[in-house]
Amino acid sequence: MMAKTELSLYWIVIIGILLNVKSGDTVEANAYVNLSYFSSQYNTTISKYCECGLFGLNSPMSDAQGVVGIPISPNLQGCDPNTKFSIPSKPWIALIERGNCTFSEKILLAASKGAQAVVIYNAPPSTGNQTIPMVHYGTKDTIAIMIGYIKGIEIVNLIRSHVQVTMIIEVGKKHGSWMNHYSIFFVSISFFVVTAATVGYFIFYSARRWRHTRAQNQRMKKLKDEAKKAIGRLQLRTIKQGDKVLGPDGDSCAVCIDAYKANDVVRILTCNHFFHKNCIDPWLLEHRTCPMCKCDILKSLGIAADEEEPDTTMAISSVSSEVQQTTMHVEEETRSDNASSGYASVRGLEELTEETDRIYEEAELVTNDTSATAVEVLPHMDNPTFESEDVSHIQNVKS
Repeated sequence: MMAKTELSLYWIVIIGILLNVKSGDTVEANAYVNLSYFSSQYNTTISKYCECGLFGLNSPMSDAQGVVGIPISPNLQGCDPNTKFSIPSKPWIALIERGNCTFSEKILLAASKGAQAVVIYNAPPSTGNQTIPMVHYGTKDTIAIMIGYIKGIEIVNLIRSHVQVTMIIEVGKKHGSWMNHYSIFFVSISFFVVTAATVGYFIFYSARRWRHTRAQNQRMKKLKDEAKKAIGRLQLRTIKQGDKVLGPDGDSCAVCIDAYKANDVVRILTCNHFFHKNCIDPWLLEHRTCPMCKCDILKSLGIAADEEEPDTTMAISSVSSEVQQTTMHVEEETRSDNASSGYASVRGLEELTEETDRIYEEAELVTNDTSATAVEVLPHMDNPTFESEDVSHIQNVKS
């Protein structure tokens, strides 16, 4: 889920970048500004050349030249539709201060008065010679550039001193957004890497999950096959009228909680617990254990005996250790009771013998439980009796 979210976010970023690149038609470009005017002080023509202009984003990239004219009004912002310009001769270029209205309004006003190009100088004075990209929709083919405040106010002062200033605008170095140079390559490589990593992760995750599911299904199938084999080796009995289980103190099936009735077919597990055949068979297929004592029929019948060999060895070692400890304890008690050594010694030895026999019987029981057990299976057609005196003879013949 997290990988899908990351891939979706990445696609959103890619689309945004591509849209940015698509809008790269509005390329920024510097403008060379060449000023020339006659200085009566020095009695010569002065020319100043600088790359101090910036074309507007919606301006055509072309050259322009003409005499500079400014608005004839208390302010030079050129926002009033009735504003007039000082136009000494044609062609001419309008010089307007930034502020109080949009760039488009200033440019359209100057174009309506016949200006070949419009130069807007930045304001307030704190901006210095800083320029910014101008957005001016709807100005058609009118050339528009921005220059800094210092350069703009210098030209204004010359014009107000009745000096005719001629300006030539030339296209300088174009420098569109860095996206135009590197974005296509960067986006392509990034897209390939992220897509390959995502696809690889999904393939790895799917393969791993498929292997896990397949192994689990095979294991469950194998366990069910072994459970079917084990169920076929368990005894079946038919309850007969007069059996002890039908008496007042009779048992009920622990699976369905119904009391046993005559002619009910029951299956006897290796732990001697019995249940309705139709109840216990589905249970054993799924769980393979007795519902009451959790005895595992696969281990009891030797089908899964290999897994229990280490535990059996530890059990036998524990029983042997217990025998040794009991023998030493009885010998110490025997020595301490010298006053009544006759009767006490005989009695102690008898108790030791009984205790030793009991422990060795437990050891033999543990050893025999780990080996395969063959259980007598009586077909249902034999219909053996299930009388009270026969209940005690239901046992497993262990090999």
